[in-house]
This record gives sequence, structure tokens and C-alpha cells, in this order.
Amino acid sequence: MSVYSWLDDTAFCTTLVRGLTPHEALARLGIEVFDGDDEEGEIEEGLICAHPAEGGTILSEWNGFAGTLDEVLRPLSAGTVTASVFVNVNSVASFDHYADGRKILSFDPLIPYDADDAPRDYLADRIELGLVHGRSEGGLAAALQLAERITGVRPNTSSHIVASHGVLEY
Repeated sequence: MSVYSWLDDTAFCTTLVRGLTPHEALARLGIEVFDGDDEEGEIEEGLICAHPAEGGTILSEWNGFAGTLDEVLRPLSAGTVTASVFVNVNSVASFDHYADGRKILSFDPLIPYDADDAPRDYLADRIELGLVHGRSEGGLAAALQLAERITGVRPNTSSHIVASHGVLEY
């Protein structure tokens, strides 16, 4: 996860969104958007930070889970695609992919099974990354790679910078 070193690796939710700027991605959530980082550092719950990336935006939450919620991913993916990777301190994890407001793929990247209804075109990627057949050798790093492949969004040299942020109550 070295290219995602700015994420807390014990509890995070990160959502890759194709083709939207950080401000546009947050605005789709119906929340007040602030440019730049949270300067006060006082917001502890519901803070979503938007990072610029190649091909779109990366939303990150420390110890949050908004990127797993249908009511967030549906509007965020309208006319585009998203992929989220979530893990909490108890190692509960999920991968969620939406396209144009519809859930396409959802699985646990730490305990993946090939029994879910994954589209065939992602199956080859999941096999290559070690995310099928009940094996967890791929884990969170592989899930982030899959999110990049699906969305075409990749971290760049500016991705550690928070371009804008907002607070989502959930």
C-alpha cells in the first residue's frame, strides 16, 4: 500500500471515482464542500477528504465507512464508476464497485470467495491479484489495485494532498 501511505492502514475507507474533480465528487454527496485540508483537525467523525488523482478523485475516510453505503455510492457513481475499499480495526473489510448508480460487485477482500456474482471480466483480475477461491493472499493492497483497474483512477504525486473535504453525517 506504499502509494497509499497517507491512508491509515488499520481503519480506513477509500473510494476511487472516475472523471470527477475532488470538489465535484464531494458535491455529489449533498454536503458542504470546503477547499483544502481540515485546518483545525477537530472533525473526528464523518470527515471525507478528497484527493486529486490520475483519472479522477480518491476519497478517503479515517475510520469511516461512507464508501460502503448504497446511499453514497449510487449518486457518486451516476454517469461514472466507483470502487471502494474498507477495513476497520476488527479486520472487517469490504470491496464495493458501482457503475452508473448500480452495484456491480461486492466482496470481502480479506476472505474472498468465488461464489459471489462477480462479472466475468473482473474474474481474471481477481484471480491474478489473489482475490478468489477463498484465499486471502491478495488482501487490501490487491483490492486497491483492483479498484484502480476498474476505475482507471490511480494515485499520483499530488494524491497525498487534500484538495477539498466535507463532513457526511451517517
